[in-house]
Amino acid sequence: MKIAKIEAIPLAAPFTFRAKGHAWRGRDYGALELLLVRVETEDGLVGWGESFAYNCQAAVRTALQEMIAPIAIGRDARDIAGLLYEIQRVMHLYGRSGVVNYALSGLDIALWDIAARRAGVPLCELFGAASVDSLPAYASLFRYDDPDSAAAAAQAAVAEGYGAVKVHTRGVADVVAVRQALDAAVPVMMDTNCAWLPGEAAEYLRQLQGYDIRWVEEPLYPPEDFETLAELQRRTGQALAIGENACTAYDFQKILRAQAARFVQPSVIKVGGISEFRKVATLAEVYGATLAPHSPYYGPGLLATLHLMAAYPARWGCIEFFMAGVEAFPYGDALVPVNGAFALPRSPGLGLEPSAAFLRDYRVEPATA
Repeated sequence: MKIAKIEAIPLAAPFTFRAKGHAWRGRDYGALELLLVRVETEDGLVGWGESFAYNCQAAVRTALQEMIAPIAIGRDARDIAGLLYEIQRVMHLYGRSGVVNYALSGLDIALWDIAARRAGVPLCELFGAASVDSLPAYASLFRYDDPDSAAAAAQAAVAEGYGAVKVHTRGVADVVAVRQALDAAVPVMMDTNCAWLPGEAAEYLRQLQGYDIRWVEEPLYPPEDFETLAELQRRTGQALAIGENACTAYDFQKILRAQAARFVQPSVIKVGGISEFRKVATLAEVYGATLAPHSPYYGPGLLATLHLMAAYPARWGCIEFFMAGVEAFPYGDALVPVNGAFALPRSPGLGLEPSAAFLRDYRVEPATA
């Protein structure tokens, strides 16, 4: 069953940015860019993957179609480990992170989808999961302009059944307002997106003491300063979470050896796909860290995350759902949590097909530099 075709499909779904200043890197940030990966074998099986593409869609698509696809086409789709290892060896010249690894992630996910379809089982069963019908979700809130708006959004999410809330903010006022607005039993997390420099991070973390914040995510720039992260965690006692910007299990090994985080957050559409994610999950277990994947996306990457988490009972309790006010989703409403829980598809492979209407209506030609 050789790989016959690889297609990278660029899409853009408009969304509601609730805070002021929605430009990013000089570009209007009114739509989330997606890159779905369609792989077809010579015997007609089709698998779907997803590559990280937020504001880098054209570059990732080029890497997949012009650098990776020529190596993969004609190869046995069953030899996922061998093929991905070979591509990583060939591509090391361009770095082991960034757009090449994002492209590789999409291919890997699609190949695992094909493997489970061929076996006739849901993907999670290939990884040893028993029958799982649903998984709890947490609400990942986008940025707000003021603490009251953030608190109101958090209360609305809890009313919808979400078991925890994460706030994206660069200061502490929003997360404190959310913590005070919710019952103490509801976990609250904070994501700064690498906003703080080493000299100011300790002061911000000190201001959070006493508020029972489950984790502070990516508190530091540069995010790979694992030594400083470990020291911050030791000095403040505040649990940290990092990993969305890490690529390959080797990056996570460095994080875990340094004791830089209590929660590790591989992003399946960045880290190297399902294959690399599984290595990270094993490392987390060995080092005693908690697996809490990064999943602010809506396509095959989110589906893959759900199947992986169904197979890893040592994970953190809830899985991220990004509350970005997106106009439409690749699978319609099938992956939108109901009463705070994802329904896990039970059909073979990832279990769902992207909506033909979504692929038609939201397809774009990626911007060029």
